[in-house]
Amino acid sequence: MRPVLLALATLGCVEGGNLAVSAGAPVTAAVQGRITRCGEAVSGALVVVFVEQNRPEQSQPVNAQVGPVATTRGGQYVVELSPSFAVPGPANLELRVTAEGITQDIPGGSIELQLGVPPRDTARFDADLGQERNEC
Repeated sequence: MRPVLLALATLGCVEGGNLAVSAGAPVTAAVQGRITRCGEAVSGALVVVFVEQNRPEQSQPVNAQVGPVATTRGGQYVVELSPSFAVPGPANLELRVTAEGITQDIPGGSIELQLGVPPRDTARFDADLGQERNEC
């Protein structure tokens, strides 16, 4: 019985094409940015990052949210992503920012998810809440 258990233990991480089946190496990335209003830093804003990925090699599409995290005094935030069912490759991002009682959804770009911790790719996602609402 031991040889069978040892054989199964060696299958902890298998990568075939872009498909990753992993027990110990999650697919990760990080998003960092600055939240401002008409160029001025917004501290204490709550930032939620939405991640979407739907690739043919996935067992299930990713539709995850991470956060909220609060911005610093200078308006900066950092969010590490490791969504379930993600595979290495691009994923779409969107921010939801709540500041001073107002919530705004801000469509974003994409990020490259990769195997391993810590995240090897960091996307920059800055948002000016005043410009998004045509207030500046």
